[in-house]
Amino acid sequence: MRTLIFGLGFIATHIAIKLSESSDVTVTYRSLTPIKKVYASILEGRARLIKVDPAKDELVDLVSGADAVVNAVGALSGDLRMAHVDVPRSIASAMAKAGSGGTLIHISASNALGPQGSLVREEARHCEGARPSNEYEETKCEGERAVFEEAGRGGYPFAVLRPTLVYGRYAAHREWGLMYRAAKAGFIPRMGVRISAISAVDLAAAVDALIRARPRGLYMYLTECEPVSVESFIGIMAKALGSRRIAVPMPARLAMLALPSSVRRLARYAGVLYDCSSTKKLLGSVGFREDEVAGNALFLKELEEKGIGLD
Repeated sequence: MRTLIFGLGFIATHIAIKLSESSDVTVTYRSLTPIKKVYASILEGRARLIKVDPAKDELVDLVSGADAVVNAVGALSGDLRMAHVDVPRSIASAMAKAGSGGTLIHISASNALGPQGSLVREEARHCEGARPSNEYEETKCEGERAVFEEAGRGGYPFAVLRPTLVYGRYAAHREWGLMYRAAKAGFIPRMGVRISAISAVDLAAAVDALIRARPRGLYMYLTECEPVSVESFIGIMAKALGSRRIAVPMPARLAMLALPSSVRRLARYAGVLYDCSSTKKLLGSVGFREDEVAGNALFLKELEEKGIGLD
């Protein structure tokens, strides 16, 4: 089997590692930043890397040779429309033009529909009832619609995955850097905030399962059934780093002010639960992976020691 993954980020790295067990994997990148060079080194011997701009380059020949295509391109800031709408439309359209019989897996986000209450389930009709409150949410749902439109025209199998907060040993976004610094100092804020999450390991397993299942028009939330407290993440990191831990009560609103604006708009979903029924149906019982959080702390320590900044 030949698999093509768009985007060289932390999620794509986990997916590539999993799929390389049974597939010939190619991963695309637009540029090699210092952290992406680290991901490239992790994938050495597991995947082939090629430079591609999916928003500008011709993709028909590239996707025509793939049995499965995974779009893991995403952004928290910058040109959100390009990342969340233009890229998935270009990929899905190229597969339609190529007459591809391959399967497309599009990685979206759990907040693609905007605020949906305190318990969120899949909507009866795709993107029905979407109420985006910012450009991130608006472009996420619009990107999903583009995939449905183009894949429907092409008639090939496809699925849209909406993961909750994705954690894993290779995570290097700013929110994990903030947690790492708190853990390194041994500062464990007690905020009483719990977050719906899914490990990158289980996300990769879901992608693998869907490629094999070849669904047509599936969209689903991907999440563990039990939310995780923010202090659990930081506490596990602190333990892995050997830091002396001090728990300090802190109002959640005050803690949120310390987050970058790009992350703060995601933090508003703290406390929101997502129905895990679809995840359990696809993967069985999925639990919190402390080893991935501990491994992430050591990975971030290694980056810090090498002077490599986070995305």
